[in-house]
Amino acid sequence: MIKLKLHLLTLLGLVALALGSQAQVNKAQDDSMIRASRVRTNELIADHDLKGLSRYWMKDYVRVAGNGSITIGKDSSLAFWAKFFKEQPTIYYVRTTKEVIVSDNGMLAWESGTWEGFNTKSKGGSYAALWIKQDNIWKMQSELYATLYFY
Repeated sequence: MIKLKLHLLTLLGLVALALGSQAQVNKAQDDSMIRASRVRTNELIADHDLKGLSRYWMKDYVRVAGNGSITIGKDSSLAFWAKFFKEQPTIYYVRTTKEVIVSDNGMLAWESGTWEGFNTKSKGGSYAALWIKQDNIWKMQSELYATLYFY
């Protein structure tokens, strides 16, 4: 009976170790997915591809711009960017991810980094984004930008 308990405890320990390792693998995959999504959204902004860009936003996506203005909702954000790109056809931004923190349950993530503006008065600054995973797809719930550098 003691041997059976020891074997059972050993088995439970191995299962816990395997599950912990799997969680680390998933966090690494999630980190990579978010970083790849950021690279892709940079490309979409450079191409002024709003339909492609909006695929990365939740329906109730919130964006706080570097000047503090707030845009709430996917449709409002699309309207904002459409007007912005029409008025400034050569503008684009590059965001560079510095850190991604995936929640313990793997459903939320916090991304932070720096951004640069091109063909604009705003040279760059810092940003943060909240990502939510739905159906194994990461989408942005919100982004916050701080303009720290000007031309």
